[in-house]
Amino acid sequence: AVFLDRDGVINHDYGYVYKRKDFKFKKGVLKGLHYLISKNYFIFIVTNQAGIAKGKYSENDFKKLHMYLKNNLSNKNIHIDDVQYCPYHPNGKIKRYRKKTALRKPGNQMIKNILKNWLIVKKKSFMIGDKISDKNCAKKSNLFFSYAQINFYKQIKDNLK
Repeated sequence: AVFLDRDGVINHDYGYVYKRKDFKFKKGVLKGLHYLISKNYFIFIVTNQAGIAKGKYSENDFKKLHMYLKNNLSNKNIHIDDVQYCPYHPNGKIKRYRKKTALRKPGNQMIKNILKNWLIVKKKSFMIGDKISDKNCAKKSNLFFSYAQINFYKQIKDNLK
């Protein structure tokens, strides 16, 4: 399995990306996802979404973007097996999302949730992220980690060697 952070890994991180028009795939992502599928990898997205807690966008906005993403990728024969997200932040503006939780990376509850529901060979799995919180989450989950590089496809090929 591959565990991918979203903003900064799959798409360019312009800060609180929740609109279709702001979602731009990074170089090599589609080719890299196809390659992972050809090698029978599960593909999971694990993403902190503090913008929900901070009132920048709603949970529904997040879900709408992911529906669009799912349909867009499906048209390209790419299937994301699961998306886990954390809408919480300890300094959230919206009370119901203001809390500290292991769901939020560097906590690894999102990965634990996935491991409960999928048959995964951890020693052949890895995580790609762009922040130290992603790296610490991977470490807590005993997953190989690498920071997002410029060309996603090249990085995937290198990681699978």
